[in-house]
Amino acid sequence: MPILCYKKELYDGMDYQEEKKYVGNQEQLFCVQKVKLEDGKAEGVTMLEIRNRSGMQFAVNTSRGMDIPYLSFCGENIGYISPCGIVAPQYFDDKGVGFLKSFTAGFLTTCGLKVAGAACKYKEKEYGLHGNISHIPAENITYEIVESKKSVYARIAGTVKDASIFEDRLRLDRKIVCCYKEKKFIIHDTVKNEGYKKTHHMILYHYNIGYPVLSPESDIYIPSSEIIPRNEHAKQGISNYSQVELPDPEYEEMCFYHKLIPDKENCASICVFNRKLDIGIVLKIHLDTLDHFVQWKMMGAGDYVMGFEPGNTTIDGIEDAIQNGSMKYLEPGEEVEYKMEVKMIKGKEEFNKLKGDR
Repeated sequence: MPILCYKKELYDGMDYQEEKKYVGNQEQLFCVQKVKLEDGKAEGVTMLEIRNRSGMQFAVNTSRGMDIPYLSFCGENIGYISPCGIVAPQYFDDKGVGFLKSFTAGFLTTCGLKVAGAACKYKEKEYGLHGNISHIPAENITYEIVESKKSVYARIAGTVKDASIFEDRLRLDRKIVCCYKEKKFIIHDTVKNEGYKKTHHMILYHYNIGYPVLSPESDIYIPSSEIIPRNEHAKQGISNYSQVELPDPEYEEMCFYHKLIPDKENCASICVFNRKLDIGIVLKIHLDTLDHFVQWKMMGAGDYVMGFEPGNTTIDGIEDAIQNGSMKYLEPGEEVEYKMEVKMIKGKEEFNKLKGDR
């Protein structure tokens, strides 16, 4: 059954306690459910599925770094699922670009915590593409729907440890909060150095937008003051960086580095709006700690996706980030926070308002 979008004129006058009188179980209105996959390479994967009153649904993969493989709004898919689909963590290949063999993509894949971006070698150690964090099962997982007189919200939390004997010990604590009728959710991450030595730290949030929200009927909005192509091939397509073309079997991926323009809160909002579906998605990034941004454009047939990737460093290897001064470090016991808001929009007016608020 298709999910109906939240209709402001019908439901704004009723709060959660009033609407509960109409249902036998709160799951008719708002729910978090745990599911376990039992087929193919996904066997054993556990996820939390969240559905709220706005017509928004998403899933958190607790077996894979607390990432978000699925997101939909008003029954329309928003993320991109790669050909390999959902893959259990035991199939992870951390050598070179082996990451791609189990790269679900989904709506969000977190990259890091020691390397994010290109595979590289640093201090005689080989680091694979995008690091390990997205393939590590979470622990200390909690989920609940919290009710109060003023608000009702789902709260999901988990810890992911990227640590090894004789090496660095980094810990990611992720909290995701989703309110009852709001068509958005908040991601709040804390990364802590639990070791006894200063360590470098890289993180990248690999958001992936796919069909049908991404199509030639989509408008892309990235408020940037400077756009730098990653290579000569991307340089040839820079004038069309925001254009969404038809799928092309011969398409070669492009990456663009953006210098985002901060708003008065030192945030930047990236948006994809589909004119035909009349819906879109906004990523609000806090630039105080996520001070780099990469756009990944891939218009291939079967590989049709646009990535929006806020991060804390450049993505061309550890040595490169150190040399260009973008590398971040954590002292023993030190922690850093990252915050992002993911918001659905309905109607051209919301999209125009977003651009007008610049």
